[in-house]
Amino acid sequence: MLKVEKTIAALRELYSQGTRKVQCEEGFVYDSELIFYEPAASSDLSELAESYSPLPEDYLTFLSITNGFRPFSNVGCSGEIEIFSINEVFRTNRSYRNPSKLIVAYVYDDYILMDLDAVAAGKREYMFLTEGPCSFEYARSLYCDFQT
Repeated sequence: MLKVEKTIAALRELYSQGTRKVQCEEGFVYDSELIFYEPAASSDLSELAESYSPLPEDYLTFLSITNGFRPFSNVGCSGEIEIFSINEVFRTNRSYRNPSKLIVAYVYDDYILMDLDAVAAGKREYMFLTEGPCSFEYARSLYCDFQT
């Protein structure tokens, strides 16, 4: 079992009652909610793999469990955080047209992306962060794979 599978199972268990309390700055407490989606269809996974290659196993496993994810979706202090569905990956990456870089998530005003050249080279550190919609050449390494 991959780490991503264990993590999703643990989060589903933690939020099995619906919401959990989260404390933010200045002591404010919010009810947090995690939103998981239906698994991606095999045809959508195939289309993604044909468009962007190679895709790492942990990312494909994630999409086969939940086609996107919104952690802490109703917490005022968390901002916007989303791991994109396959449709959102296609929509977001359409304007960038860089087959070796794949934007997979949004955190506040920043994008998280995969360097598919690093994946092809067998590197385990292929996740990067761009500050806003800036050029990929300014992306900073997160020093990890998708599931980490």
